[in-house]
Amino acid sequence: MKRILSILFLSALAMSCNSSESETQGAMSAAGLQNGKIEFEEMSHDFGEITEGEVVSHAFKFKNTGTDPLDIISVNVSCGCTVASKPMGSVGVGQEDEIVIEFNSKGKVGENRKSVGVITNGQDVPSTLNFTATVKPAEAE
Repeated sequence: MKRILSILFLSALAMSCNSSESETQGAMSAAGLQNGKIEFEEMSHDFGEITEGEVVSHAFKFKNTGTDPLDIISVNVSCGCTVASKPMGSVGVGQEDEIVIEFNSKGKVGENRKSVGVITNGQDVPSTLNFTATVKPAEAE
């Protein structure tokens, strides 16, 4: 939380002083930000209709379109039914990688809309990935 407030303060200060681009980049570096930029192929995915108890996964592919290496600092899920994995190392300039999400539909009958927040060293606000699934009850055996 302190980091986000610091970033916002430095950004506001840089803009209010009518700063040059290099001064803004200096403020970003001071706040721990770099010029890595995450660009996803898609921001949402629909699993369609699945049966309760199914575990489904999807890879959100992305590319670093910035000018510095990109680090995925954290991937935050909106529900305990979702697990997300992130790259362990830096993603170089122009390189591609993926964030894999896994949704466990046990106990989730009905329409499901979930989100995953992605925080990197190259931006001050998280990217939000979304997915949906319509979970049908499992047939009684």
